[in-house]
Amino acid sequence: MKQMETTEKKIGESTFYIRPFPAFTAANISGELAAVITPLLASIAPLFGGDADQEADIMDMDIDKALPSISNAFSSLSGEKFESLMKKLLINSGNISVSNEEVTGGETQRLTYDLANEVFCGEVQDMYILCFEVIKLNFRGFFKKLGSRFGNLQGLITKLAPSSANTESST
Repeated sequence: MKQMETTEKKIGESTFYIRPFPAFTAANISGELAAVITPLLASIAPLFGGDADQEADIMDMDIDKALPSISNAFSSLSGEKFESLMKKLLINSGNISVSNEEVTGGETQRLTYDLANEVFCGEVQDMYILCFEVIKLNFRGFFKKLGSRFGNLQGLITKLAPSSANTESST
């Protein structure tokens, strides 16, 4: 059963065990994710170069190189909206477990709000990386198919990126 397949990811001092979302949960999250990811696409496009003939898969980017661009892209978003999306990706579905020697004593525990606060305290960038891994696991096919329907990454960004007059900012 696909929903029970677990992907193991080591991030920082923790090992995460991620299971895919159920189909309807992924569909629910995809709308909110699309609204949030558009600024990200515009921000990371330069990491893929400007070759219009070159196909690039956003899910294959080097997350360490992209992290500053990701942080900058998300800085213009509402904190409440982004926190809500992160909770949906990491907590609400109960599809992630974590093992961390210091925090869980090496035991594997389901990632809860309180546990996530402890695991990521002082290491917020690791939470971004885990979100990316969850998105990659659950939506890789979506972005590949979207890219193939609309052309290469640069073309896709041109079509999706909001104009400078239509950007959201937090107040």
